[in-house]
Amino acid sequence: MTSPNHLITQSLRSYRIGIIGCGTMGQALIKGLLDHGVPASRLCVADASAAARRIVARRFGIKAVARNRDAVRGAGLILLAVKPQQMAGVVDELAAALTRSVLVISIAAGMTLRWLEKHLPGLPVVRVMPNLPATVGCGFAAIAAGRRATTRHRAVAMALFDAMGIAVELPERHFDAVTAVSGSGPAYVFYLVQIWERAARALGLPASAAALAIRQTLEGSVRLLQADGAAAAELIRQVASKRGTTEAALSVLARRRVGTHFTEALQAAARRSRELSADRYQVPKAGTGTRYRLKGRR
Repeated sequence: MTSPNHLITQSLRSYRIGIIGCGTMGQALIKGLLDHGVPASRLCVADASAAARRIVARRFGIKAVARNRDAVRGAGLILLAVKPQQMAGVVDELAAALTRSVLVISIAAGMTLRWLEKHLPGLPVVRVMPNLPATVGCGFAAIAAGRRATTRHRAVAMALFDAMGIAVELPERHFDAVTAVSGSGPAYVFYLVQIWERAARALGLPASAAALAIRQTLEGSVRLLQADGAAAAELIRQVASKRGTTEAALSVLARRRVGTHFTEALQAAARRSRELSADRYQVPKAGTGTRYRLKGRR
């Protein structure tokens, strides 16, 4: 079987790649490409911030420009890593400058394939929902391809995001759920750590010891989950002996309906993702401001 590393090296070396936006995720994309053999000379990034351009040029040794059109000139692959409220202006600027052979991959939350294809007529587009752990090579990304994307286009997108963790191709109808589960997911973990540390200090543990114990416990627990594919319920049984300390703690969580409340939290995130979808918004044209307005509401 061809490895993701081999696929990304072979497929992406044939492209000149333009990256629009060099924030946190833009830099994760650059690092993933470079780490898997794509030459720096094949990459060009555009960002309006001079400070951001200096950081990227110094950190990665790639060309960084102010104008989006300069970054995409001659490119066969465009990566859109800008905020959703900036997308309308960016794609309207680029649409006339791109040929139909150019693959466009967007990681902007809420910008649907329908919206992308409307604003980039005739171009193959792929929509991706990554998450923050991609910045350390341990992300999860859901990928959905537009109508004009070929098998090769999908393979390129999969290889790129496999380089930053794990990528899964899913129908776009699942993206609101993916946003709630993995897109917002790191914040749930950080929130748990925050309250876990607070509770540990309340028991009298020094802050440094509490932080170390919790982080190591988290890392070790994830390794156990991954080691042999055991179900979480089975691992709970291994920790929680009858009438022991763990059972006492889990009983409190069950009584307080933590599981129900967590489900409600994810449902709220998915609902908000649907509300923020570009298909339900009147997205302003370039130069008309950056505020989104939900159709039919004030």
